[in-house]
Order: sequence, then structure tokens, then C-alpha cells
Amino acid sequence: MWRRSLAFVALLTSVQIVEAQERPKVSLAIPSGIASETVQIYYFLTGPFGGYGGFVRAEKKKASYDIEPFVDGRPAENIKIIAYLPGCEIASLDLTFSGTPIERWLDCYPLGSVSFSGQLLSAATTRVQSREIEVNYLAMWSHEFFGIADGPVTTIRLGTVRPDRDGKFEIALPDFYKQSSLRDGAIQFILQEAKTGNIISFLKPAETAPNSPNWLNVQASYPIVQLIAA
Repeated sequence: MWRRSLAFVALLTSVQIVEAQERPKVSLAIPSGIASETVQIYYFLTGPFGGYGGFVRAEKKKASYDIEPFVDGRPAENIKIIAYLPGCEIASLDLTFSGTPIERWLDCYPLGSVSFSGQLLSAATTRVQSREIEVNYLAMWSHEFFGIADGPVTTIRLGTVRPDRDGKFEIALPDFYKQSSLRDGAIQFILQEAKTGNIISFLKPAETAPNSPNWLNVQASYPIVQLIAA
């Protein structure tokens, strides 16, 4: 009896795997010259299950990424996607799913970059050489695009930089101001341990009020910005 139960479970699992493999998917092709492990893709599905958000796990040597438009076996009706390819404009796709495979090409429209120079006012936080600053783009417009009222803002990782002993650092940021739809966004700075990624503190411009947000609004150009722990 026990062996029969195990055999039934194994058969059911294999059937579920086959069904999942045969389900139609949304396939997003990556342009040549873009390292697939640097691509960041976020999506939000809506359908009879309500709403469901997720992201695609980046991998090396991928020509495309797939999104499965099903939640608990139920198909989505609408799929909204935000895709970031380094050096390119951020793509936003609004797709209707009717049960057949969807294939889209992620075109790269060069975005350009702007230089950012910053300095941590507390030099003590930079004397430990194992610390670095993670820089992110906060897509404040993502809630409206996805059609949601709350939840985490879509966060795109731009890179990391190590300040020198005086707390100074420079980094090239994508020119988000050039793409007007991205101006409703902000640049976030996080001081963290380089080896572990453990967060030490969020950083914000020193000139702002005590209760101001822990980020810097997207701008056409940036002066030298002094940062302090939030």
C-alpha cells in the first residue's frame, strides 16, 4: 500500500511537471551584446487569481528569458513587464494573454549616462575598506504602471562603488532624465558590507530635512552631493 501511494505521488508529480513544461510562456529575447546576467526583469500578472508580482532570476549565457503566465494553474489575463538592460532605456510592456505563447524582443535604445560625485560626511564609516555603497534606481512610477496601490517599489540595481578614505566616490548613472517616463524615480544609496551585503545604513543628502526620504530625485545633472546616514 505504501509503495502504491509513493508511485501515485511520483506519477502525479511527473504529470504536473509535464503540464507546466507544455504551458505557453511569455518569451523575452535579449539583444546580442547584452550580458544576460545583467538584465533585470519584473512583472505583474492579473487574472481570476487577483494579482501576482514577481521577477526573473538572472543567469549567464541566456538568449531569452521566460515568464510563466499562470498562478496556481490559472492563466493570467494581463501581463505587465518592466525590463532593464544596462545602457538602454527601461522597457515597459503591457501584454494581453489569451492562452497562446507570446514572444517579444527587448530592443536596446541607448540611454547614455551622467556622472555622479558624492562624499560621505562621516569619514569613520569609510575607513573600513570592506564597505561599499550600493546604488539603486527606485521606479516610483511602477505602482501606477502595474495598477497597484501599495507594496515595494520596483528597485533596479545600478552597481556598487567603494568610497576612498575621505568618503569620496564617483559613479556613472544611467541618464534616466533623458527618458521622460523615468523622471518619476529616485536614486538610492545604501552603505553595506562588501563581503556579506549586510546593510549598515541608508544614505541621504545632507542638505535635506531630518524626516526627508532616503533618496535623491532623478535629475538632468548632479552637483557634488554630500551624504549622511539616514
